Amino acid sequence: MLEKFGEASARNACHPERSEAQPNAVEGPSVSAANLTAAVGQTLAQLLKRPELTVEQLVPVLRELSPQFFARSTSASPAVFISSEVRNELKSVETEIKYEGYLLQQQRAMERLKKSEQHAIPEWFDYGSVSGLSREMQEKLTKVRPRTIGQASRIPGVTPAAVSLVNVYIEIQARRRDQATALS
Repeated sequence: MLEKFGEASARNACHPERSEAQPNAVEGPSVSAANLTAAVGQTLAQLLKRPELTVEQLVPVLRELSPQFFARSTSASPAVFISSEVRNELKSVETEIKYEGYLLQQQRAMERLKKSEQHAIPEWFDYGSVSGLSREMQEKLTKVRPRTIGQASRIPGVTPAAVSLVNVYIEIQARRRDQATALS
């Protein structure tokens, strides 16, 4: 299977008009069987996570694995060209694979934000006791008295750092109150 990653076929899979010339800045260095000897046993998705590899370079292998997917190509010579539709789908898959870690991180951040949106700020909470919170932030939050962290984040002029501090201090003060009531 590795011999299918020859320089010419990898470089020209989607651009048959290219000669055997050096790859341009967009294509980057070509991938050869020698470059992929360490990749034996890895899935195509794992290979595609490598920054030097693009989905176009995997087209010969993908075409063998899923000929029905490439059958949608409308060109005269489907062995050489791939349609815009197929290329766009391949690029979409490549983007999802290459940026999977970042996408998961963003997803987790959005879930945390949704949870904090609903996180209630207790009536007893004292904004003046939050060290690191500017006087301006303390005044704004005390004046508005938001009910949730989400509402606090939408107050004009209240920074995300201030909201984060309030969130942390709510937890700290709640623990202290719980300990004080347990002792009395």
